[in-house]
Amino acid sequence: MMKFSTTTLALAAAVAASEQYTPEHETKSYGEKCPNMEHLEHFDTPDYQAMSAACKKELIWKRVTDSDTVNRYFVATEFTKMFSEDSNMLYDTVSDTIPLNQLRRIYPRGVTTEVEFIPAANSPYTGIFKGAKHAVMRIAEFSLTTPELPKSAPGQSIKFLRDGMSSGNIHTAFAFDGQPSFNFFKNRWSNILREPENVCLRETYAKWLADATNHIGCNSLMELAQFDQYGKEEYEPHWPFMVEMEPYDVYGWSDKYQNDFQDQLTLIHPDTALFKVQAYDSPPEHGGKDHLAGWIVSRSKTVTSLWGDKNLFFQQRRYEDDILYRPQYAQWLQYWNGGKYSVSPLANPAPTQKCPFFFLFEEAGLA
Repeated sequence: MMKFSTTTLALAAAVAASEQYTPEHETKSYGEKCPNMEHLEHFDTPDYQAMSAACKKELIWKRVTDSDTVNRYFVATEFTKMFSEDSNMLYDTVSDTIPLNQLRRIYPRGVTTEVEFIPAANSPYTGIFKGAKHAVMRIAEFSLTTPELPKSAPGQSIKFLRDGMSSGNIHTAFAFDGQPSFNFFKNRWSNILREPENVCLRETYAKWLADATNHIGCNSLMELAQFDQYGKEEYEPHWPFMVEMEPYDVYGWSDKYQNDFQDQLTLIHPDTALFKVQAYDSPPEHGGKDHLAGWIVSRSKTVTSLWGDKNLFFQQRRYEDDILYRPQYAQWLQYWNGGKYSVSPLANPAPTQKCPFFFLFEEAGLA
């Protein structure tokens, strides 16, 4: 049974923080009615980007709630086409919908929620970190799991919509290799993941990501700090090195399989404090201390959505961009030296460990 009453104090804290937050200027508005963008298939046009954050969220949410059907998981050779696609598209596509002719094969099934980021009163960070009323969050599972094997690999993406410009996005997860638990809210999720230990995963998915970045599993926060929710540019942007999303684990979930994660998450009520956002200016292993940056609070029902699974896109950002401004980051981040999928052959012999992409070794005659 879900226990929501225990979140009351946490939510009250978030609400109290929101009362201390005063925007620098008013949100743009189209009046009582947003522009008619029903004809749009891809949310990357100049007319779409020019809309207010509120209107973009309204359009996205209408598509999200069109169908509560869930997407299917991909297995084995169904991943083949992904490895022929350019992973740079994840970083270079400025859109709120998935690039043309691509499918989401990783994290294919999830739940979607309208959320708000409420900043802590003393947070030093700029841009979206000062607060964001119009945001959409998606929580998903990396790939198909089974009740017999106590393991899951949850991840989360949040799209912070901004007036008159592209959205800012954040990606967090627990680990490439997952966790030995079915409780999605058991551990903190971070925008910086350690490289996978699973050799199969390193030789396939990790190499594919390395075609786009030397710091796989790391998603930059810099662009979030450069523009606020009104599209106003910050002249002196300030952002944390990393964040950890600390779930309010009060839902009565256990390590054991109870039911599908989307069935559990869709029970979350609107106006529930979901995560505390803990920020670090340097990594914990170098003495960095976390401090509260704010809260993620749900502002709608949490729903399954076929459009959310198949079409909603969250752009990623490379840490190479940050290093140009903060060279010390290069000392703190893992630098991938395991080869790139486009030029590096698979390991021979095949690893004894398996992963969702083990079929690549079988196709190559190595397994």
